Amino acid sequence: MKVIDISYHNGDIDFHKVRQDGIEGVIIRAGYGKGNLDTKYHQNMENAIKTGMRIGVYWFSYAYTVHMVDVEAKHCLRLLEPYRKYIDLPVFFDWEYDSYKYSSKNGVNPSKTLISDFNVLFCQIMQNAGYLTGYYLNLDYAKNYVDEKKLKSYKRWFARYTDNPQTDCYMWQYTSSGKVNGISGKVDMNILYEDIKKPIDDIVAEVIKGYWGSGNDRRQRLTRAGYDYTSIQSLVNAAMKQLEKEKNNGEEK
Repeated sequence: MKVIDISYHNGDIDFHKVRQDGIEGVIIRAGYGKGNLDTKYHQNMENAIKTGMRIGVYWFSYAYTVHMVDVEAKHCLRLLEPYRKYIDLPVFFDWEYDSYKYSSKNGVNPSKTLISDFNVLFCQIMQNAGYLTGYYLNLDYAKNYVDEKKLKSYKRWFARYTDNPQTDCYMWQYTSSGKVNGISGKVDMNILYEDIKKPIDDIVAEVIKGYWGSGNDRRQRLTRAGYDYTSIQSLVNAAMKQLEKEKNNGEEK
Protein backbone atom coordinates (compact mmCIF):
# COMPACT_ATOMS: atom_id res chain seq x y z
CA MET A 1 0.00 0.00 0.00
CA LYS A 2 1.28 3.47 -0.92
CA VAL A 3 1.39 5.78 2.10
CA ILE A 4 2.52 9.38 2.61
CA ASP A 5 3.43 11.02 5.91
CA ILE A 6 2.62 14.69 6.33
CA SER A 7 2.69 17.67 8.67
CA TYR A 8 2.06 21.41 8.45
CA HIS A 9 5.27 21.65 6.41
CA ASN A 10 3.32 20.22 3.46
CA GLY A 11 0.85 23.12 3.46
CA ASP A 12 -2.74 22.80 2.27
CA ILE A 13 -3.31 19.41 0.66
CA ASP A 14 -5.94 18.44 -1.92
CA PHE A 15 -6.71 14.96 -0.63
CA HIS A 16 -9.01 14.12 -3.55
CA LYS A 17 -6.08 14.53 -5.95
CA VAL A 18 -3.81 12.60 -3.59
CA ARG A 19 -6.27 9.72 -3.48
CA GLN A 20 -6.69 9.75 -7.25
CA ASP A 21 -2.89 9.56 -7.57
CA GLY A 22 -2.95 6.10 -6.01
CA ILE A 23 -2.14 7.00 -2.40
CA GLU A 24 -4.24 4.83 -0.09
CA GLY A 25 -2.89 5.74 3.34
CA VAL A 26 -1.57 8.74 5.26
CA ILE A 27 0.37 9.15 8.50
CA ILE A 28 -0.50 12.57 9.93
CA ARG A 29 1.58 14.42 12.51
CA ALA A 30 -0.60 15.24 15.51
CA GLY A 31 1.98 17.38 17.26
CA TYR A 32 5.36 17.54 18.90
CA GLY A 33 7.05 18.03 22.23
CA LYS A 34 5.10 18.99 25.33
CA GLY A 35 1.61 19.48 23.98
CA ASN A 36 2.35 21.36 20.75
CA LEU A 37 -0.35 20.90 18.13
CA ASP A 38 0.59 20.54 14.49
CA THR A 39 -1.35 23.47 13.01
CA LYS A 40 -2.60 21.37 10.07
CA TYR A 41 -3.53 18.32 12.15
CA HIS A 42 -7.30 18.79 12.36
CA GLN A 43 -7.53 19.97 8.75
CA ASN A 44 -5.52 17.00 7.52
CA MET A 45 -7.50 14.51 9.58
CA GLU A 46 -10.87 15.82 8.45
CA ASN A 47 -9.92 15.92 4.77
CA ALA A 48 -8.32 12.48 4.88
CA ILE A 49 -11.51 11.09 6.43
CA LYS A 50 -13.68 12.69 3.74
CA THR A 51 -11.69 11.00 0.99
CA GLY A 52 -11.73 7.57 2.61
CA MET A 53 -7.99 7.22 3.18
CA ARG A 54 -6.47 4.82 5.68
CA ILE A 55 -5.18 6.96 8.54
CA GLY A 56 -2.33 6.71 11.03
CA VAL A 57 -0.67 9.33 13.21
CA TYR A 58 2.80 10.19 14.42
CA TRP A 59 4.08 12.23 17.33
CA PHE A 60 7.46 13.95 17.13
CA SER A 61 9.04 13.75 20.56
CA TYR A 62 11.38 16.17 22.31
CA ALA A 63 11.34 14.19 25.53
CA TYR A 64 14.54 13.67 27.49
CA THR A 65 12.98 12.01 30.54
CA VAL A 66 10.51 9.15 30.92
CA HIS A 67 8.05 11.55 32.56
CA MET A 68 8.17 13.80 29.49
CA VAL A 69 7.32 10.84 27.24
CA ASP A 70 4.33 10.10 29.46
CA VAL A 71 3.13 13.71 29.17
CA GLU A 72 3.57 13.74 25.39
CA ALA A 73 1.78 10.42 24.94
CA LYS A 74 -1.22 11.48 27.01
CA HIS A 75 -1.53 14.73 25.11
CA CYS A 76 -1.35 12.76 21.87
CA LEU A 77 -4.20 10.55 23.08
CA ARG A 78 -6.37 13.59 23.71
CA LEU A 79 -5.83 14.73 20.13
CA LEU A 80 -6.57 11.26 18.77
CA GLU A 81 -9.82 10.71 20.63
CA PRO A 82 -12.19 12.69 18.33
CA TYR A 83 -10.94 10.64 15.38
CA ARG A 84 -10.53 7.26 17.09
CA LYS A 85 -12.91 5.38 14.84
CA TYR A 86 -11.09 6.54 11.72
CA ILE A 87 -7.55 5.62 12.79
CA ASP A 88 -6.77 2.09 11.63
CA LEU A 89 -3.06 2.47 10.89
CA PRO A 90 -0.62 2.74 13.79
CA VAL A 91 0.20 5.68 16.04
CA PHE A 92 3.98 6.10 15.75
CA PHE A 93 6.61 7.51 18.10
CA ASP A 94 9.21 9.65 16.33
CA TRP A 95 12.36 10.45 18.36
CA GLU A 96 15.39 11.34 16.25
CA TYR A 97 18.30 13.74 15.69
CA ASP A 98 16.48 16.96 16.59
CA SER A 99 15.21 15.21 19.71
CA TYR A 100 18.77 14.32 20.69
CA LYS A 101 19.99 17.87 20.05
CA TYR A 102 17.21 19.27 22.22
CA SER A 103 18.06 16.82 24.98
CA SER A 104 21.73 17.81 24.86
CA LYS A 105 20.84 21.50 25.09
CA ASN A 106 19.00 20.67 28.29
CA GLY A 107 21.95 18.81 29.77
CA VAL A 108 20.89 15.26 28.98
CA ASN A 109 22.65 12.91 26.55
CA PRO A 110 20.25 9.95 26.47
CA SER A 111 21.79 6.50 26.38
CA LYS A 112 20.67 3.76 24.01
CA THR A 113 18.81 2.17 26.92
CA LEU A 114 16.97 5.38 27.76
CA ILE A 115 15.99 6.10 24.14
CA SER A 116 14.69 2.55 23.87
CA ASP A 117 12.69 3.06 27.06
CA PHE A 118 11.16 6.22 25.56
CA ASN A 119 9.96 4.24 22.55
CA VAL A 120 8.63 1.38 24.66
CA LEU A 121 6.71 3.65 27.03
CA PHE A 122 5.00 5.62 24.28
CA CYS A 123 4.02 2.45 22.44
CA GLN A 124 2.73 0.83 25.62
CA ILE A 125 0.52 3.82 26.35
CA MET A 126 -0.91 3.79 22.83
CA GLN A 127 -1.42 0.03 22.88
CA ASN A 128 -3.17 0.19 26.26
CA ALA A 129 -5.50 2.80 24.78
CA GLY A 130 -6.47 0.38 22.00
CA TYR A 131 -4.39 1.67 19.10
CA LEU A 132 -2.00 -0.13 16.82
CA THR A 133 1.36 1.45 17.55
CA GLY A 134 4.96 1.57 16.41
CA TYR A 135 8.19 3.49 16.18
CA TYR A 136 10.12 5.37 13.50
CA LEU A 137 13.86 5.10 12.93
CA ASN A 138 16.58 5.06 10.28
CA LEU A 139 19.57 2.77 9.83
CA ASP A 140 21.86 4.82 12.08
CA TYR A 141 19.32 4.82 14.89
CA ALA A 142 18.66 1.12 14.42
CA LYS A 143 22.38 0.42 14.85
CA ASN A 144 23.41 2.95 17.47
CA TYR A 145 20.50 4.54 19.31
CA VAL A 146 17.74 1.98 19.85
CA ASP A 147 17.67 -1.57 21.16
CA GLU A 148 15.04 -3.01 18.86
CA LYS A 149 14.87 -6.27 20.82
CA LYS A 150 12.76 -4.29 23.28
CA LEU A 151 10.39 -3.18 20.53
CA LYS A 152 9.46 -6.47 18.88
CA SER A 153 5.82 -6.08 19.91
CA TYR A 154 5.43 -2.86 17.92
CA LYS A 155 5.33 -1.85 14.25
CA ARG A 156 8.66 -0.88 12.71
CA TRP A 157 8.59 2.17 10.43
CA PHE A 158 11.99 2.21 8.78
CA ALA A 159 13.52 5.09 6.81
CA ARG A 160 16.24 4.23 4.32
CA TYR A 161 16.57 6.05 1.02
CA THR A 162 17.83 3.36 -1.32
CA ASP A 163 16.69 1.66 -4.50
CA ASN A 164 16.83 -1.70 -2.73
CA PRO A 165 13.45 -2.47 -1.15
CA GLN A 166 13.62 -2.66 2.65
CA THR A 167 11.20 -5.40 3.62
CA ASP A 168 12.26 -6.14 7.21
CA CYS A 169 9.72 -3.64 8.51
CA TYR A 170 6.03 -2.86 8.72
CA MET A 171 6.47 0.25 6.59
CA TRP A 172 9.42 1.53 4.55
CA GLN A 173 9.99 5.24 4.02
CA TYR A 174 12.00 5.26 0.81
CA THR A 175 12.28 8.98 0.00
CA SER A 176 11.60 12.46 1.34
CA SER A 177 11.48 13.89 -2.18
CA GLY A 178 8.34 12.30 -3.55
CA LYS A 179 5.90 14.01 -5.87
CA VAL A 180 2.15 13.51 -5.45
CA ASN A 181 -0.73 15.31 -7.14
CA GLY A 182 -2.47 17.57 -4.65
CA ILE A 183 0.67 18.40 -2.67
CA SER A 184 2.95 21.32 -3.50
CA GLY A 185 6.61 20.47 -3.13
CA LYS A 186 8.24 17.32 -1.88
CA VAL A 187 6.60 14.71 0.34
CA ASP A 188 7.74 11.63 2.26
CA MET A 189 6.78 8.39 0.51
CA ASN A 190 6.30 4.97 2.08
CA ILE A 191 5.37 1.41 1.24
CA LEU A 192 3.30 -0.46 3.81
CA TYR A 193 3.91 -4.20 3.51
CA GLU A 194 2.16 -5.91 6.36
CA ASP A 195 -1.42 -7.10 6.36
CA ILE A 196 -2.93 -4.99 9.13
CA LYS A 197 -6.17 -6.87 9.50
CA LYS A 198 -7.13 -7.54 13.10
CA PRO A 199 -8.72 -10.75 14.42
CA ILE A 200 -12.46 -10.81 13.62
CA ASP A 201 -13.38 -11.02 17.31
CA ASP A 202 -11.51 -7.75 17.90
CA ILE A 203 -13.35 -6.06 15.02
CA VAL A 204 -16.71 -7.27 16.35
CA ALA A 205 -15.87 -5.82 19.76
CA GLU A 206 -14.84 -2.52 18.17
CA VAL A 207 -18.07 -2.35 16.15
CA ILE A 208 -20.10 -2.88 19.31
CA LYS A 209 -18.15 -0.08 21.00
CA GLY A 210 -19.00 2.21 18.09
CA TYR A 211 -15.50 2.58 16.68
CA TRP A 212 -16.65 1.71 13.13
CA GLY A 213 -19.66 4.01 12.95
CA SER A 214 -23.14 2.86 11.96
CA GLY A 215 -25.29 2.19 8.93
CA ASN A 216 -23.77 2.76 5.52
CA ASP A 217 -20.74 4.50 7.07
CA ARG A 218 -19.90 1.27 8.91
CA ARG A 219 -20.39 -0.82 5.77
CA GLN A 220 -18.09 1.42 3.72
CA ARG A 221 -15.37 1.64 6.33
CA LEU A 222 -15.27 -2.10 7.03
CA THR A 223 -15.26 -2.91 3.32
CA ARG A 224 -12.53 -0.36 2.62
CA ALA A 225 -10.42 -1.91 5.38
CA GLY A 226 -10.74 -5.31 3.71
CA TYR A 227 -13.32 -6.94 6.00
CA ASP A 228 -16.48 -8.82 5.03
CA TYR A 229 -19.19 -6.47 6.27
CA THR A 230 -22.01 -9.04 6.06
CA SER A 231 -20.13 -11.63 8.12
CA ILE A 232 -19.02 -9.14 10.74
CA GLN A 233 -22.47 -7.58 11.04
CA SER A 234 -23.96 -11.05 11.51
CA LEU A 235 -21.52 -11.72 14.36
CA VAL A 236 -22.27 -8.31 15.87
CA ASN A 237 -26.02 -9.01 15.78
CA ALA A 238 -25.50 -12.39 17.45
CA ALA A 239 -23.27 -10.86 20.12
CA MET A 240 -25.81 -8.11 20.82
CA LYS A 241 -28.63 -10.66 21.14
CA GLN A 242 -26.52 -12.64 23.60
CA LEU A 243 -25.79 -9.52 25.64
CA GLU A 244 -29.49 -8.65 25.70
CA LYS A 245 -30.39 -12.19 26.75
CA GLU A 246 -27.86 -12.10 29.58
CA LYS A 247 -29.17 -8.71 30.67
CA ASN A 248 -32.77 -9.94 30.72
CA ASN A 249 -31.83 -13.07 32.67
CA GLY A 250 -30.07 -10.89 35.18
CA GLU A 251 -33.14 -8.69 35.61
CA GLU A 252 -35.38 -11.73 36.12
CA LYS A 253 -33.17 -12.90 38.96
